[in-house]
Amino acid sequence: MRKTAVLLSSLLVLPSCSMWFFSGVPKVDRSCPVALVETTGGVELAATTEFGILSLGRTATDGPCRVHYFLGRTPLIEQGELHPTGSVFTTAEIDLKTQHARALSRTATTEDELTVMWTPDGQSIEDVSVDLAVGDGLSGDMLLDPGVELPAGATVLCRGPKGESMFAGLIAGRATVHDGPNKGRYYVIAGVDRVRELLAVPRKYPIDMVPKYRTDDITVMKPLKVLPPSEVPPAEGTPPIGTPPATGTGTTGTGGGNE
Repeated sequence: MRKTAVLLSSLLVLPSCSMWFFSGVPKVDRSCPVALVETTGGVELAATTEFGILSLGRTATDGPCRVHYFLGRTPLIEQGELHPTGSVFTTAEIDLKTQHARALSRTATTEDELTVMWTPDGQSIEDVSVDLAVGDGLSGDMLLDPGVELPAGATVLCRGPKGESMFAGLIAGRATVHDGPNKGRYYVIAGVDRVRELLAVPRKYPIDMVPKYRTDDITVMKPLKVLPPSEVPPAEGTPPIGTPPATGTGTTGTGGGNE
């Protein structure tokens, strides 16, 4: 009985990933840090990173959205809201947590193992091994054409020192060099320098949080939204803001009535 008590007390102090101890999975699966975002203007590819769900915001930068993402290899769908960041990236905010790839803290080199990953339909994963483009006349973060069409917004991942997938940017476009020794087609990355721009945008801190009670019995904490004075509903019996004060147009009596 004492051994059982010791075992149970030991399990209580295990970290949050202790649930994986009973699942048969040796570690948390974070191999699919990509998403598909449906916006009011179309569909976007995105990456699930430590800074949120990042897209290029080509179809919309604010408003409601629907995010297709992965828990391990299991596809999930969640309602969300888009927010501009002041950088090239747009974030899609949802209530629940996603896989989050840590951002590469340095510029990628030719020694790095790079992969481009995306989900074309929110159900399956496509990935292609790529190589960094370097040479005279080439500047910025660029990839050699792998011979496979890479869609805008696809996630560029770099293998980290522990074998983990690290966020290195999003495919931003395609470039063609017509002359010279580096003649060919390349893909341009919104990479680590754009992540620095994202981090340089000031944020309000601390943020007041309030509970949100979902219909699936999950309670999450969300930032408190403070309405501007013009949008605050007036108290009962109080005229709306901006209504001019009432002024009388008649005369006041002094106590005399008609006889």
